[in-house]
Amino acid sequence: MKTMRTRSFQKLACLLAGVAMCGGGSAIAATWTFTGNSLELPAGYGAAQDTVGGVTATATAWANTANGLEGSNTVLASAYLTPQGSRGLGIRHADSESTSSPQHAMDNDGRKESILFSFVGDKVNLTSSYFGWISNDSDFSVYAYTGADVGPVSGLTYGNLTSNGWALVGHYNEASQSNNNGSTKTFANNIFSSYWLIGAYNGASADSKNDYFKPKTVSGLTCTDNPSGQGCGTTTSEAPEPGTLLLVGIGMLGLTRVTSRRTAR
Repeated sequence: MKTMRTRSFQKLACLLAGVAMCGGGSAIAATWTFTGNSLELPAGYGAAQDTVGGVTATATAWANTANGLEGSNTVLASAYLTPQGSRGLGIRHADSESTSSPQHAMDNDGRKESILFSFVGDKVNLTSSYFGWISNDSDFSVYAYTGADVGPVSGLTYGNLTSNGWALVGHYNEASQSNNNGSTKTFANNIFSSYWLIGAYNGASADSKNDYFKPKTVSGLTCTDNPSGQGCGTTTSEAPEPGTLLLVGIGMLGLTRVTSRRTAR
């Protein structure tokens, strides 16, 4: 009887220790590239996709072209995504914007334009984007959706994103570039989300220069082996913390040794 009880303790301890070791998932680096033709969407706004490691990223365009309580051209609405070949993605907003350079890029000349990157397969921690083309300036803003449902942008404003489930990763004031060369932009953070919004600078204190650029890639970490698509480092209220499980496992392993010694006597 004592021998069977000892073996049961050992199995349970090993199980708990194993869960603690693998509960957080393993981070996998990935880069999604957008250089091809757009996908067809209702009303012809277009989208672009890339799949890496079983995680598909879909890019759609948005701009503050609708009217709201704050005034005209304050509310986010769909815009036209215009892939620019090897240089990345451009945007043309819905208010009859010029399609000539540099306004065929993502910009804040008039309307403030953004790209929503939606991920299916698991949550993603984006930490950088490569702008394949830059003109004049490249200040940009990044948000990640941390709410419980699908990350909404339609009907919101840049000013109320953070009160509707979005977290501001940062507004980034970059050095001016006028030579059209590409550049990697980094925005380190520890958020795992299925929805990321990257746009031309839309903060309150930008410099006087308009920003024009074409995002070509987005890069970060994904956890394809994490249960239920929760993303690396994400836990639920129903499950104990991995550290707690590990301590319990270690404690139970200690109990099995004590029990074994008593049985031997």
